[in-house]
Amino acid sequence: MRRLEKMLVDVLARLESIEEMLGGLGGGEAAEMALRLVVAFSLPATAALEAARRVVATAKALGGVDPLTMAVIEALSDCEPLTVSEVTRRVRRIKGSASRRTVRERLARLEGRGAVVNVGSAARPRYVLRGCRGRGVDGEA
Repeated sequence: MRRLEKMLVDVLARLESIEEMLGGLGGGEAAEMALRLVVAFSLPATAALEAARRVVATAKALGGVDPLTMAVIEALSDCEPLTVSEVTRRVRRIKGSASRRTVRERLARLEGRGAVVNVGSAARPRYVLRGCRGRGVDGEA
């Protein structure tokens, strides 16, 4: 019985943590984004909430973005360094269609605006959100 009580306390603590994260995201749109990230990338719910928080912060810092650029930011939101092809595949999961050339152009714009960092090389770029640096991602500190 005590073991069951401890498990219930742990579950309630996790639910409270998720509620706090949802409240910090600022509304239903961010929560919907977190759900989309769970479905598209099979992220655990708490990781998806953190990823959604990074997306919201990046979009806010940029002063608003178009839907394709938002999808690129969402594709990079789990802090995994990705190639242009990998980002394109993820954007297609989110939006349904996107060309590699267009995604590459959006990544270049985002890099120019300081929202994205190339942690690979010039010949083999791998991109992450600037907000992901210091989270075990190689690149500038």
